[in-house]
Amino acid sequence: MTGSPPLVSKIDWHAPKRRLVARFDGAAGEGLTVPTDRPTTFAALFCVGEYRAMWGAGLVSSTGDQLARVALALLVFDHSGSPFLTTLTYALTMLPALVGGPLLGGLADRYPRRDLIITCNLIRAVLGAAMALPSIPFAALCVLVFGMQLLDPPERSARAALLRDVLPGDLYALGAATTGLTYQVTLLTGFGIGAVIVTVIGPHLALAVNAATFACCAVIMWAGVRRRPAVADGAPARLRAGVAEGFRLIVGSPRLRTILALALLAGFFVIPEGLAVPYAAQIHMPRRLIGVLLGAIPAGNVIGMFLIGRMLRRDAQVRSLGPLAAFAGLPLTACALQPGMTVSAALWTLTGVGAAYQVIAQAEFVRAVPEHQRGQAFGLAAPAITAIQGIGLLLGGVLADHIGAATTIGITGAAGLVTGTPLAMAWRRVRTTTTASGPGAIVAAVGPDR
Repeated sequence: MTGSPPLVSKIDWHAPKRRLVARFDGAAGEGLTVPTDRPTTFAALFCVGEYRAMWGAGLVSSTGDQLARVALALLVFDHSGSPFLTTLTYALTMLPALVGGPLLGGLADRYPRRDLIITCNLIRAVLGAAMALPSIPFAALCVLVFGMQLLDPPERSARAALLRDVLPGDLYALGAATTGLTYQVTLLTGFGIGAVIVTVIGPHLALAVNAATFACCAVIMWAGVRRRPAVADGAPARLRAGVAEGFRLIVGSPRLRTILALALLAGFFVIPEGLAVPYAAQIHMPRRLIGVLLGAIPAGNVIGMFLIGRMLRRDAQVRSLGPLAAFAGLPLTACALQPGMTVSAALWTLTGVGAAYQVIAQAEFVRAVPEHQRGQAFGLAAPAITAIQGIGLLLGGVLADHIGAATTIGITGAAGLVTGTPLAMAWRRVRTTTTASGPGAIVAAVGPDR
């Protein structure tokens, strides 16, 4: 499984010849201002064999991820009936990033990136196969989930960095956006039909399928992407120094601190996803339709980024970062009233629209970080965002066990609004407005995210 479910991808395919491009990956991303003298096409992109391999591996991986996410939630809730244990299992797909990101994220700069991706996927295939055993105790399941996700930050960082090695110039921008868009479509369809598939084949077989996708991903990367040497020394002392440098960079910059604080609001907005199964039971929603709720926030992400990319110029995108972050929690407050499935899905979709601010946040983060420090900065920031989502899920699960999922989601939305408002004001103070050539200035790709 992956860590945090990412946001969205959007590209103005018919933009003028000069574009401003920003990359947003769940773990590591890059922003790039690229002047182009000729159009960049999908045909040119998919003529690059190494990109085809990376894109195909990501598609296989994402498909298994979404199936496993639904399977785990249903499996744990069926056996325990506890919202807390359900969210605990979900949180364990995120919390390891708090350790794996700072300590292991820099491995993508110290070892051959293709080799690192293959190794991480093979190890996770073995761990995933063990998770699929029908007789596995809950405690062992949690340990396996934690172990799998501990390997996620270095794999994601290596994948993001390798994409830049594979695709030069404008092809990188188009490839990053296409990869993210593919992931988002997989996220929507996976959540939409995942509950139906798991009901038919059972959660254990679904987890076995997820394990197989890790192995397939490793094989595709081995066969389709050539090996490149490491770009830096892999000594432990150098890794520790890189972590310290990245930390000092973020803490020492008011702009980076504020952007990261806004991004950390994701800890509120992921809670509905973790509580989707108990919330659906509370509002008497048919199990086969749980995917409607799980896909609502990602659908809102797509809508939000389409509107941002199509309608807002670069300076307007920057200005909208704070207000969108504060707004994202507002629709969730109405969930405390336990509306029906249709209204709930609409509210969650609106939250997804607001949460599209994350791609703007990452684009601005990229622009504020020196190029030679981006890998380590994202190795700290992205896992922090993932970890705060895990913490939010744990706290949400504890609260839901006592007051119910619906009330918990309502409180979550209010907390996001109250916390986001002063952060939006802080962003207004520290931002520096720049101009862009027109609508479609941001291209985002999240998803990593594996």
